[in-house]
Amino acid sequence: MRFRTQLFRLLLAAALACAGTAASAAEPAKGDGQPNTYRVSVDAKASRAHVVADVWQESGVLAMFNVMPVEGLANGQADLVDGMRVTDAAGKPVALKNLGEGDFEVQGGRRLHLDYTVNLTHEQYAWPAGAEEVGYRTDEGVMLTGAALFFADGDAPYAGPIRVTFDLPEGWRARTPWTPIDASGTTFDVASRRELTSNALFLGTAATNTFEAGGVELTLVLGKRYVPARDRFERLLRTQLDSYLRLFGGPPRAKRYLIVINEDPSGDGGAFASSFSLFIQGDADARNEVIWGYVMAHELLHFWNGLTLVPKDANEEWFKEGATDYLTIATLARNGLIDETLLFKRLENVPRRALIARHAQGLDMTVREAGLNKQPNRQLVYGGGSLAALALDVELRKRSDDRVGLPELLQAMMREFAAPGRTYTLDDIARIAHALTGSDFRPFLAQAVESTGDFDIRPAYAAVGLRMDSFVEEMFISREPGAGAIERARFDAMFAPVVATPGR
Repeated sequence: MRFRTQLFRLLLAAALACAGTAASAAEPAKGDGQPNTYRVSVDAKASRAHVVADVWQESGVLAMFNVMPVEGLANGQADLVDGMRVTDAAGKPVALKNLGEGDFEVQGGRRLHLDYTVNLTHEQYAWPAGAEEVGYRTDEGVMLTGAALFFADGDAPYAGPIRVTFDLPEGWRARTPWTPIDASGTTFDVASRRELTSNALFLGTAATNTFEAGGVELTLVLGKRYVPARDRFERLLRTQLDSYLRLFGGPPRAKRYLIVINEDPSGDGGAFASSFSLFIQGDADARNEVIWGYVMAHELLHFWNGLTLVPKDANEEWFKEGATDYLTIATLARNGLIDETLLFKRLENVPRRALIARHAQGLDMTVREAGLNKQPNRQLVYGGGSLAALALDVELRKRSDDRVGLPELLQAMMREFAAPGRTYTLDDIARIAHALTGSDFRPFLAQAVESTGDFDIRPAYAAVGLRMDSFVEEMFISREPGAGAIERARFDAMFAPVVATPGR
């Protein structure tokens, strides 16, 4: 059974696959000079969305993206599509061959008219990546990803204008990361196929708040339970985004972002091209901010690491997810959003996740190979990746007499790989690390992410003045009283608070 992760089909034409079955890549289709248009009409009960589209079809595959097969839906969210009708420019029916999982074989090189209905029952299924990455309903509206609504050319991303219009129940508004064409907020210009299919949208009456932070315009969509925590969310968002802007040395690729927050016991989140969807368990207060705040900070960081810096393939999921997890820990500590006690708990969790993957799950692949099937291997991808990223930060500092660390490596990567269509590999990370330090990092990276054994993080912790005591899954980190001035200064550079956060 195929599993296509978020970046696979969305970035296929640029060979930016994360996982799944490969298909042929093609040059972007310029089409016939007319815009691709989509009109989405949601019924009064928010039970169905009727989609009418006129699209240029260049290749022989019409596709729904990021399809996740799940129990009860062999073709994932594509099985929630009813009455698919396709005609050509003259109104004649067009033959479709169902290839499964949202893909249809069709004759390309022409404009097509699509007419279909999407059943908005996504929350009834146990999606592998969670409902927050597909769709769900609340009493204030419906959250949907573009991949749950739209079909597009599967192999040749359209290079022309894309416009989406919404017809919604009375009182509803469409909240998107796209550019509104007027004040009505019903019609939007969309920059690319990726922006169309890889984004979260909220259609409904939920409260919103728009502000600027970290060089981007943010729109918060808050389920009613979370309106009282608006200031708490905004403080964390402003603080983290400003620090990411400094960390990476520049803004992320997109300039508008949408964040949708609602209640669900999973407490999980999902990042998209210029948006993310977050679930929180219970109220958003000071006690559980350690959970939702961490998820929010992690997903925000993906706007840079993952959506601006894009790996060539799934082998570098360890860096996309693991480095993001490690940097989330470090920046939350540097920003004073977690204290030293919570910092140490987070640092204890990093090797624990890798241990669970190796010895409880029995995963015997390398950390790089684990990214080829990220969801079942996530403890190794995230845990092993975090270990490698933390140790890489330490090694960069040690080998450069503390002149550079992971921030400088990321800034160099931004200069080289932030442009659309550019991707990086492990060899690029090793090459840039060598340029920064004059030292060969290939043996270190081979041990950290290309071996199948346990990675010993103790030397890295010792190099920042910390000691880890452990027995099986029990791990305890504490300050090493005998640490020298260099180790203490290195800890401060990586983790010590540099700002005071108001209101804490």
